[in-house]
Amino acid sequence: MIPVRERVARIRAKMVAEGAHDYLVLSSDEHLSEYLPRWRMRRAWASGFTGSAGDLRVGHDDARLYADGRYHLQAETELADSSIALAKLGQPGTKTLSQDIEERARSIPNYVLAFDPFTVPLSAAEALKEAVQRAHGSVLEIPGHLVDPLWTDRPTPQASPLLPVPLAWSGQSTSEKLALLRGDLTRSGAHALVAVKLDQIAWLLNLRSQSDVPFNPVFESFLILEPTACHLFVRDPWTRVPASLRSDLGDVQIHDYDDFARGLSRIQGPVLIDPTGVTAGVVSTLEQQGTKILRALSPIEIRKAVKNSAEQEAMRRANLRASVAKTKALLWLRREHAAGTLVTERRFREVIEAAYREQPEFFDLSFDTIAATGPHGAIIHYGGADETPLEEGHLFLIDSGAHIGGGTTDDTRTVAVGRASAEARRIFTLVLKGHINAARQIIPEGIPGTALDALARAPLWNAGLNYDHGTGHGVGAFLNVHEGPFSLSDRERKPHLGQPLREGIVSSIEPGYYRPGFGGVRLENLYLYVKADLAGATRPFLRLEPLSFIPFDPELTEESLLDPPEKAWLAQYHQQCLDKLRPHLKETERYELQALLR
Repeated sequence: MIPVRERVARIRAKMVAEGAHDYLVLSSDEHLSEYLPRWRMRRAWASGFTGSAGDLRVGHDDARLYADGRYHLQAETELADSSIALAKLGQPGTKTLSQDIEERARSIPNYVLAFDPFTVPLSAAEALKEAVQRAHGSVLEIPGHLVDPLWTDRPTPQASPLLPVPLAWSGQSTSEKLALLRGDLTRSGAHALVAVKLDQIAWLLNLRSQSDVPFNPVFESFLILEPTACHLFVRDPWTRVPASLRSDLGDVQIHDYDDFARGLSRIQGPVLIDPTGVTAGVVSTLEQQGTKILRALSPIEIRKAVKNSAEQEAMRRANLRASVAKTKALLWLRREHAAGTLVTERRFREVIEAAYREQPEFFDLSFDTIAATGPHGAIIHYGGADETPLEEGHLFLIDSGAHIGGGTTDDTRTVAVGRASAEARRIFTLVLKGHINAARQIIPEGIPGTALDALARAPLWNAGLNYDHGTGHGVGAFLNVHEGPFSLSDRERKPHLGQPLREGIVSSIEPGYYRPGFGGVRLENLYLYVKADLAGATRPFLRLEPLSFIPFDPELTEESLLDPPEKAWLAQYHQQCLDKLRPHLKETERYELQALLR
């Protein structure tokens, strides 16, 4: 295996040969995915950092990884002895990638920044170009990633047959979805739409895969939608989309994956492009042939996020089954600890994942289970789950999810291992207050997620505390566990995701707190946004319907810190947990749950 130092050196040599001063190896790929197929994990190969977000800049005499607060501790560990410095985004004085590049462009004569335009969103590429040009530098787009010829043991792409989504889960046929989107195109004045994001294509065509991308039931493909035809570009098309599937695809024409560039060259008329959802390389290709570009948020992204009635029922069904699995696993943990049995992170992960697999219509996990005890809990996206034992007095954070019965789940609980300290109870309760603040708030439809983000942070802010991640994200229906186009976060963290909250979306609410040595607390449920009936309301309002039904640990809850409305919400929620979970638990488990929530 080539050491990371040598990998960086080889990238640097290729970059210098191209005449560039810096080369970018971003976390995204040709489909702008957060979770990548193994053969697209270029940034991880080049740096050794395995987090799902973080960008690498390789310069003539240095290299730097830019990662946000979710990954600071993880990156520090994984970058050790790599020759790569860590830029801890969000910390005072730390420059963003764009700021750093602009400063370097001002200090290096005739500065040249290089990247592969087919792995960079159009919006990000334009922001980088503006930063470099302000400093009188230039940008060199190099189609064909410099990492690819260096990565000699690179995995190969998958080509297994795709799987149809039952109409009972999707709620709409592919033909119905295509008709709606063509109406959107007509209203926008565009002749065609280009999609490179895998969850958009999987949702539109009611197709899934279990082999392309770990934990995400999507498949590598491109799509071009026109008024009278829809073109899908996929590897080994007759194997992946056999005749048995094609009859349900309406007027969709299937092409080889490598013919996508030829497909772009045939587009006539204006093309609708989502600047955050299409790569700069695709847009450069279209512009070079004189095709007019219309910029707008993809209508696929909007329609996918707003769940129809069948998708809503699938999300309710999936999340209840996932709640049963996690509750069973947590009750098991309490029994094991009471009996004096040593439980490790890895052992608990095995137990909860087995509980998911026992649920009817289980498909796969929706992400890599986080099982973090004690100090490991301070690593926001901890992925170790090793033989570390769960020790008396520690906090134990479990973030997990699954694809079940047409829905996708994601929830987090933090529990006490034995007796909790007063500080642990205080921190837990502040986080719980923030969760309740956001979850019980009725909101006007159309406001951005920044409002709920602030409500969730308020109790921590009032104590001089905060957390370095967003409060919530969208979740797909039998799709990616992280979904746009909206976000419950501050604009500085996600400036391009200020989309309005709408009836029918599903989001997480997951405030937290993390401190090295102390560990971490995160409390996450999924919620469906439904219409709120308010007497005298002059505009539509929404309330948040819980989809996750897993008790919050009473032994970590300091009730003296909760006000009466918060106590009422918590009591009602725990009663819902009892009512929802009882029919799916064994008699002994029902007794244990009742005793826990007495």
